[in-house]
Amino acid sequence: MNLLRLNLLILSVFAAACGDKGDDTEGTPTGTTTTTTTDPTDGNSTTSPSTDGTTDPTTGEPACVDPSLSDIGPAVEVTLRNDGTTRLFLNLQEMCTPVLPIALRDASDVAVEINKDACENDCGDVLAGACGCPAGCGPGDVVQLEPGGTFVTSWTGRVWNEHTLPAECPMEGCAPQCFAAAQAPAGTYTVSARALDAVVDCEPCTCEPGPEGSCVFNGGFAMGAEVVAEAELVYPTQTGVEVVFE
Repeated sequence: MNLLRLNLLILSVFAAACGDKGDDTEGTPTGTTTTTTTDPTDGNSTTSPSTDGTTDPTTGEPACVDPSLSDIGPAVEVTLRNDGTTRLFLNLQEMCTPVLPIALRDASDVAVEINKDACENDCGDVLAGACGCPAGCGPGDVVQLEPGGTFVTSWTGRVWNEHTLPAECPMEGCAPQCFAAAQAPAGTYTVSARALDAVVDCEPCTCEPGPEGSCVFNGGFAMGAEVVAEAELVYPTQTGVEVVFE
């Protein structure tokens, strides 16, 4: 009798030492690996999950988020001045997309994308399934800039960078390639503006200028003889710049 009890006790201890080798439901998420690092100052080691950048290290789910930044700035006030003797016009819409009437080049004379057309989908639209090109668009706005007049616009400091989302993220019918809003890096830029001396496809093709010597009307498209003006901008030190048409 005592021998039987001893055998049962030994078996119980053996089973407790082996433990249950079932699945760990609170361990590392599926699709991730673990990385162990050692602090050289105290010799302590820590283990953390890591991924290839396409999955959330805490959940293992695809990282389907818009990489665009929302906290961008400072903004730059851009004043366009007409020091010539001819009325000028500037388009505020290109390829069905509202745009700033300026362009930017960096210190290496490379164009910086501050305006993107409607077919260049931002990452938020791709994630929402709102990709592709518009079926059509109405007439755009045109700036009328009188001799001696000014027109003020603002650039937020935002630039658009190409980005590729994880393949699992875009909604059906959308490609993973998209554009993300980013902060323009500090540096010296060339701000340029292109004005024209005529406007077509509108009636009437004019508006009543305000005290600043400019106005905006809807409809039409600026074209004709081109006048280009440029100015240097040191960003973000400068938050205002004047671009003058001669």
